[in-house]
Amino acid sequence: MANTQPITYVRIAEVLTDLGMITKEKAQSVLDEAGDFVASLDRLGRVRGDALESFDVAVSIHSEDVDFADEHYEWLLNEAAALTGGKVSISNYRFEKDNPDDEDCGLGTMHFECNGKPLSFGIEQESNDYLDMGAAQQAIEALSPHDDPREFRCVEQEGSELDDDIMVLATTEQREGLLQHLGITFEPPLRQC
Repeated sequence: MANTQPITYVRIAEVLTDLGMITKEKAQSVLDEAGDFVASLDRLGRVRGDALESFDVAVSIHSEDVDFADEHYEWLLNEAAALTGGKVSISNYRFEKDNPDDEDCGLGTMHFECNGKPLSFGIEQESNDYLDMGAAQQAIEALSPHDDPREFRCVEQEGSELDDDIMVLATTEQREGLLQHLGITFEPPLRQC
């Protein structure tokens, strides 16, 4: 049976701790750091995706203007890799533009190594100001540690408004707990390995 407690920032911290996704110390540290911001988020009722990122169990793929998306992918990949606690490392990142003379061109291929294994993802975003959300999601899914039951999955969005994609690193059981206690659902993986 689903939990009917109000979903607050504090409640999210409790659930993440109970699911073994964070320590009690991490939960308290984030709540202390957020201070008054926690109360305002609780009143708005808009904390789930942002809170998961705040507690270092998720990374956000920005849907709005990021400026120089070709460079932003590297930062995003490193943020996701950091969530694995050192099990995944990113190296030799480069973005090969379809038109290298056009600074605004967003079309091309991102190349990088994940734990020494070369990976490439085609980018089909016309402007270099915006991320190719699907390619970014596939690249982050590829960072799921192979010797760990956790994997990156995208939180399913509700409504028609385009928001940031939130990629959560969790086990199957933890995702089931997030659904049961917080109502968070996940999309199936884009990339079948």
